[in-house]
Amino acid sequence: MKIVKIIIESIVVAFLVLTLSYNVYNYTNINFLHNDITTIKGYSVLEVVSGSMEPTIKIGDLIIIDTKDKNYKENDIVTFYDVNGSFVTHRIISIDGDQMITKGDANNSNDEATDMNKIVGKYVRKVPFLGMLFTYLKKPAMLVLILVIGILFCYMVSTDKNGKPLK
Repeated sequence: MKIVKIIIESIVVAFLVLTLSYNVYNYTNINFLHNDITTIKGYSVLEVVSGSMEPTIKIGDLIIIDTKDKNYKENDIVTFYDVNGSFVTHRIISIDGDQMITKGDANNSNDEATDMNKIVGKYVRKVPFLGMLFTYLKKPAMLVLILVIGILFCYMVSTDKNGKPLK
């Protein structure tokens, strides 16, 4: 039973450290380094907030994009800056020189022509519904709650029923 407690405690601590580290890294990148997107080894994760790519990509999915891959072709799904400077993830319908036409799979019409240099990255894969979890984990109140629960859990598994430390 002692080994199970150690394993569970290690998992909780690892989860807390990873969550805190990612959030500090993300916050630093966006607020101090003024980057629009946080990348790790050329990959970035984004939450999908629009249904324009359904059923391929759904609201609440987490998508992984490759920011290093610059080999774009028709039918690729890419994330790019729109005219308002917001991220949009749509499929490339056609490419003409340095211009591309994109369209969301669920949209009835094509987007306006966009410069290819506005592309942030190419879609690699999705993780269904994980985007909603990431959004909640980034909220300060949720981070504090996770930290408190983690500390209480670690205390509970490392003491006996009288509150004395386990040996």
